[in-house]
Amino acid sequence: MLEPYRVLDLTTERGLLCGQILADLGADVIKVEPPGGASARKLGPFYQDKPTPENSLYWWAYNRNKRGITLDVEQAKGQQVLRDLVKTAKFFIESENPGTLEKYGLGYEELATINPELIYISITPFGQDGPKASYADSDLVILACSGPLVITGDEDRPPVRLSVPQGYLHASAAAAPAALIALHESHRSRKGQHIDISAQQA
Repeated sequence: MLEPYRVLDLTTERGLLCGQILADLGADVIKVEPPGGASARKLGPFYQDKPTPENSLYWWAYNRNKRGITLDVEQAKGQQVLRDLVKTAKFFIESENPGTLEKYGLGYEELATINPELIYISITPFGQDGPKASYADSDLVILACSGPLVITGDEDRPPVRLSVPQGYLHASAAAAPAALIALHESHRSRKGQHIDISAQQA
């Protein structure tokens, strides 16, 4: 379904599933990793219990059907390569803290001048703005702030967390159909847009 479209996936573990869903739908997803590899490569479990970047089963589970490239977006050369890739992309997914990519000239407003039809998806703990936008996060924090944690466990005991992190899986699962809705709209308007996904809200 998405074979004609390219996706640039700059997400951390906060948003890997979104890119995987688009890849499973046929999009050409390019996973952009920083020098030294993505942080998700350090997450277990590991194949044969060998904790190396190539053995992370977590990494492989959420990056199937993706191609990869290493770019240092904190440096001018890496920023320029990414801008060149944006010219041929339809989707751009990122999960940095609000304002991080803007510091490098890679925010939605800047990239939309290069590609006005770009659909830019941001996945953050509490959205791009508002009183909690800069709060620290973890899966446990997201589940507690959004409510599901209160219904886990027994009534006579404190809440318990699920063994597999859930907060950002829900955020990614909300981001992918939002991207498809934006794609449908762009067929009419020939314009992209910035999709703001809050993990707490998802």
